[in-house]
Amino acid sequence: MTNCDKQPLGRMIYLMAQDIRNIAEKVLAPYELTLEQFQTFKILSDNTGMTQRQLGQKIKKSPANMTRILDRLEVKSLITRRTAPNDRRVYLVYLTGKGQSLLNEVLEVFELFSIRLHKGISKEMQETTEEALRQISANIAAMSAGDYNDPAGQKNITVLK
Repeated sequence: MTNCDKQPLGRMIYLMAQDIRNIAEKVLAPYELTLEQFQTFKILSDNTGMTQRQLGQKIKKSPANMTRILDRLEVKSLITRRTAPNDRRVYLVYLTGKGQSLLNEVLEVFELFSIRLHKGISKEMQETTEEALRQISANIAAMSAGDYNDPAGQKNITVLK
């Protein structure tokens, strides 16, 4: 295989993420949930009483998108929003009993999804991949903070904002 036949790692990660997202959406369809709604559920199960802003930051959604996600979950009676005791302008988000039950059911299905996703990959290989992805994530965070310099110090990459 020549260099021209290889895809850049970033492109491979992007395409794989798209594939995983598409399959995850199919897995969630019978539960009438989107992947963003499921991610919101998972975060709320560990951090009940979070603000909408905190939730949005965790799943990387804008305030407007987060409001839309929560509105849909609230209509289905899966979450409830209550005003914060110390600031009536802030809403805290909680899973309802119905939401927690649905989350438990979907978590079981996603455990099987995860097992199939990792089939044939050794623990060592998974750990190495996780380590590489954490480093890529750290590199992305550095670039987001404005560090666009080439690691070899040869070029200064300019990104338009």
